Amino acid sequence: MPDTDPYKQYADTRTSLRDTAKWIVTIVGATVVLVIGGGLIAKIADLDILPRLIASGSLLALAFVCMIPLKGAINIVATRVTPLREMVESPDFATARRIVDAWMRGHYDPRIDTVEKLYNEYRDQIGIANDARRTQQERDDANGVLQELQPRIREIIELTSTEQLRLKFDSLLRATLSILPIAGVALFIFLMSTHKEDAPNEKLLAKPVLLQLAWSADIEDVLKKGGMPAKCFAKTTPRFLQISEKSGLRAGVLAMPHELSLECPAVRVVVTNANTVYLDN
Repeated sequence: MPDTDPYKQYADTRTSLRDTAKWIVTIVGATVVLVIGGGLIAKIADLDILPRLIASGSLLALAFVCMIPLKGAINIVATRVTPLREMVESPDFATARRIVDAWMRGHYDPRIDTVEKLYNEYRDQIGIANDARRTQQERDDANGVLQELQPRIREIIELTSTEQLRLKFDSLLRATLSILPIAGVALFIFLMSTHKEDAPNEKLLAKPVLLQLAWSADIEDVLKKGGMPAKCFAKTTPRFLQISEKSGLRAGVLAMPHELSLECPAVRVVVTNANTVYLDN
């Protein structure tokens, strides 16, 4: 004889729903880890007051909206075993009862074709079987009915439990989808408010170095914008003295006219590895 549990499909469905809820918790947790574990939260203390308030507010908003699916997922994962009586009397099972009742009306005897009717019949027969004032025949008949009701009760408990869990999962899914745009905006604002342009590391040279640059109109324009009049290099081009370096750049270069004076000041520029010159702002 086959030993397959006829109710295994319900248990498998509930297990699948719980596993999916766990994945949702994992994804939500990964978002929190991205913000906190990635060290981004530590940058808040280095911000000015306004960016700090914006970053803190967006972080709180992100944490709040993440708690909504987290709470729903925990409610699914930690679902306890529920007796038939609670399924009948609890308002939380009202929607699940309606779904199961609709299915029972096409499969069960009209006397027990709802969850409530089935429970009432079971309760009445239990009362008869345990009533010492009843005749032995009545008590035996009640025990016989109870034996017939047992597989029905087991099936309805399994079915109602599964429907209740599915309803919780649908609610969790709707909540997760609804908070995703809010969480995305909050995370974007947090990342933008904590982002600061990191200036390249500058290292002073132990010995400044003279650079040989091909004179061009572009260099003239840069020096003029930096405050060196054209008369200062009309006869002799300035000398370029590199005093520091940055990653990927020749930085801290001083363009010095031959006749250094208040009217002809030195101009600090940056010279790239491709010998492009621009002002060092």
